[in-house]
Amino acid sequence: MKILYVKRHHAKPPQRALRFRNWLTGLVLGQDGFFETSLHTAGRVTRVSLAELQTMPMRRRAAFDAIVVNAKSGLPLSSQSGHLATLDKHLKGFHAAALFVGTARAETMLPDCVLERFNVVFKREPYADPARYAISARNGDKIVPTHLSNPLQLFSTRLAGWNRLSSPDRFGWQTDPRHDVFFLGAVQTCEFIQRQEAWQKVVDADLDRIGGLVIKPDGPVAPALAGQKVKRPDYLRMMLQSRVNLGLEGIGTFTFRHLETLFAGSFLLSNPTVRDQRLRAPLVDGEDYVCFDDLDDMIDKIRHYAAHDSERNRIAKNGRAAYERLHDVKAHAREIRTALDGASPGGKTQRVLPTA
Repeated sequence: MKILYVKRHHAKPPQRALRFRNWLTGLVLGQDGFFETSLHTAGRVTRVSLAELQTMPMRRRAAFDAIVVNAKSGLPLSSQSGHLATLDKHLKGFHAAALFVGTARAETMLPDCVLERFNVVFKREPYADPARYAISARNGDKIVPTHLSNPLQLFSTRLAGWNRLSSPDRFGWQTDPRHDVFFLGAVQTCEFIQRQEAWQKVVDADLDRIGGLVIKPDGPVAPALAGQKVKRPDYLRMMLQSRVNLGLEGIGTFTFRHLETLFAGSFLLSNPTVRDQRLRAPLVDGEDYVCFDDLDDMIDKIRHYAAHDSERNRIAKNGRAAYERLHDVKAHAREIRTALDGASPGGKTQRVLPTA
């Protein structure tokens, strides 16, 4: 399968040396890495910018089986008639079209008039119930879940060996813990309020804790809540040495910390809104991880699981097994290929652009 991928537009592209390294190795960093690596595994992918798409002749467009558009490519995606006309122009000539919505917020979805232009919508951690979006049932059926990357695991679009499942030297359940609870994450003034409230609750409970809140330039935090940014090996060590690892909301509700904790085979205590999301492989509350209902419940569960080693380790082991199902590049590539095959010529769903 030949796929044209209209990549994300970066306002501040990396320096030339980093661009060359990423091109040479196919290294994919950032939140889109898991989806993009899976996409490259699903077929022969040609990556272009929006500017390159704009000048692509029709005969070349027809050579691709599908186009996949990153919603952050710069292509205008709104209900304005001028934007819709521009979108139709850019998608003209392709047999099938898919949209990748890589935003962290589960509630973010494009309007029906935009979704109608696409056969498939790859959405990061969408709501399990598509009726929560203000879209038609037909467009809700187009949603295929994907998810963000794990910063503790490298991905490459060129070197398949990098995409094999990796592990820490020792899992969390194999490590002698030193602390009851760990969290380390960024905060800002306008966002991440739950992180500040949750970590304040941990501090007030006088729990044996490690970590804290990393202060952004515009996000002052009380000194008692502050933590220091650390390198990845130290971050992993802190996680492995803690009985309970918190997954607290950031911009989105399913965060890097969820994947990092599951990857490490450590016990994950998560914010409750994760229950409402559809992951490409399910996580079972109480079996693979545990959710708290409110901040008082969070403190109660930290104390409970910190004191019950066998129960905590059983869930941590299940969480690692769930991670292996969830963060599987080859399996997700098959899901992407199946979705795009169904939208391509000869498939079950043909793309019909709306008439003006």
